[in-house]
Formats: sequence, structure tokens, C-alpha cells
Amino acid sequence: MRMLRNGRLVIGFSIALFLGINFFGCATSSRIQALEEKIEVNSEKAEQALKECQGAKEAVEDSSRYSAESAANAQRAEAAASRAETSALQAKKAARAAESSAKRAEDSANKAENSARKTADIYDRIIAK
Repeated sequence: MRMLRNGRLVIGFSIALFLGINFFGCATSSRIQALEEKIEVNSEKAEQALKECQGAKEAVEDSSRYSAESAANAQRAEAAASRAETSALQAKKAARAAESSAKRAEDSANKAENSARKTADIYDRIIAK
């Protein structure tokens, strides 16, 4: 009898446990559907975030490329400015040399003119005698 009673207790306890799990432990279909909807929304958000991340990565790559091009252009511009400065210095030097040559030519012309006057004066004295 005791065994029968213990068996009934075990069966009763098992049934109560089974019903408790069914009512309280398991999710209802509406809860499952709500969870599936949340999962779907989160998946869409994750996909959108991934797309934005890829777009940002492409923008960074473009920016890096443009930055490298800008750096190269800046170096070329700096080199061109250096060449222009060197050319300007050479032009100033050539202008000074030309000015000096012009001054020497003017001095030579003045000397030649003075010599020509002296020669003309000597010729005129010889002819006048």
C-alpha cells in the first residue's frame, strides 16, 4: 500500500511538474512570434550597420587615396616653387651681369668717343698747319 501511495505521489508530482512546465516554463506562440520579429528587426539593423560600415570603409579608402594624391601634388608644387625660386635667382644674377656688361660697353663707347675726338682734334691741327 505504501508503494502504491508512493507511486501515486510520484505520478502526481510528475503530472504537476509537466503541467507547470507547460504553463509557466514554455514560451507561448505569441512570445515566440514576438521574439522572431525582434530577431528580424535586429538582423535588419545589423545588415544596415554593416552596409554603413562598408560605406565608411570605402570613404576612408577614397580619403586615403586623395590624401596621398594631395601629398604628392604638394611635393610637386614645392619642387616647382623651389625651381622657380632658383630660376628667379639666376635671372637676377643674369640681369646684374647684363647691367655690368652694359655699363662696361657704355664706358668703352665713351672711351672710343673720346679717342675719336682726340684723333679728330689731332687731324684738324695737322690739316690746319
